[in-house]
Amino acid sequence: MKPPVDIHKTPDLLRRFEPPVLIVSTVVGRGMHSIGEAVRERFPEKYKVCHIPIEEFLPENAVNEDLKRYKIISDKFTALLYLIYSVPFFYYRKYLREKFLNRASLKRLKAKIEALNAKTVICISHRPAFWVSSLKRKEKMRFNLWGVLGEYGRSLGWKYIFWEEVDGFLSSVDRHELDFDFPPRLEFIKTDLPVRQKFYDVSETKPDRNSVLLVCGFWGQGPLYETARSLLQKLPQLNIYIICGENKKQYYRLKAYFKDNPNIKVYATVETLAPFMKECASIITKPGISTILEASAAQRKIFLLKGMPVAEDNNARYAIGNLSAEWFEIERFKNWCIDSRETAGSCKQ
Repeated sequence: MKPPVDIHKTPDLLRRFEPPVLIVSTVVGRGMHSIGEAVRERFPEKYKVCHIPIEEFLPENAVNEDLKRYKIISDKFTALLYLIYSVPFFYYRKYLREKFLNRASLKRLKAKIEALNAKTVICISHRPAFWVSSLKRKEKMRFNLWGVLGEYGRSLGWKYIFWEEVDGFLSSVDRHELDFDFPPRLEFIKTDLPVRQKFYDVSETKPDRNSVLLVCGFWGQGPLYETARSLLQKLPQLNIYIICGENKKQYYRLKAYFKDNPNIKVYATVETLAPFMKECASIITKPGISTILEASAAQRKIFLLKGMPVAEDNNARYAIGNLSAEWFEIERFKNWCIDSRETAGSCKQ
């Protein structure tokens, strides 16, 4: 078995992508957008590279289907995600609709690719890959199309794209683990997923062992309030940085509850987690792909909360097996704090 290509250190891989290069990601959860930024960062300055979210170039009905409905389901009806991720009906319906009816207008996406004169389009996640491959097929466009698997396992969404239009695939797992309809000519490369340089820079700093970062993705979908309370009950002097993302309900609830505690700092959306990882020796998070990769690059201890089904289940298994992550339990976290006293600082009780 060949080892994965290190996208951070291998210029030969980047030279496969003829410029100008367009990177297309998605703002669903923002993890794929972060990976897209990391890919963009890896290209030499002489390359003409542009990075866009697919949602800005889709018609409103497609955005509603791909983003808004998904957010509502993941927020209020999480159990339904198991059905979406395990039964092909939902993806197959969209595939058949675009194959035979050409329902979605992709003229803005086409105009963007033509304006850039893109020779290579790299899609981070199956969402942009579906729409870009559909456009390439429909309009008979001639750019090279690459996909990037932005998670550590199979995703049903990748199975239903227009694979005959895809020229290459960068994967975080081995080919035999995937049952996608790869065309014979497709170039398959196993590669490490990239992380932005700022997180490697954070690893050079000495964090506070008495500070922890608590985050549940860009949408703030998780037990932030309950986890913060349990931490304070066991470790009342702990400094806790809580990132609520777009979850305003969580943000206002936490701000009100902890308003008199100077050790608790609550934030809504933030541009990057890097400044918080600089302060904190550990992070408690759902296993979103960009967060676990960034925490690992920053060399911070990772404790995992239960995440979204399928994709984040795969990420959790990878993080536990390869990134020294552990499932969060309050006693386990407390013991880690106590055990770390002898090496660097202490967690006050």
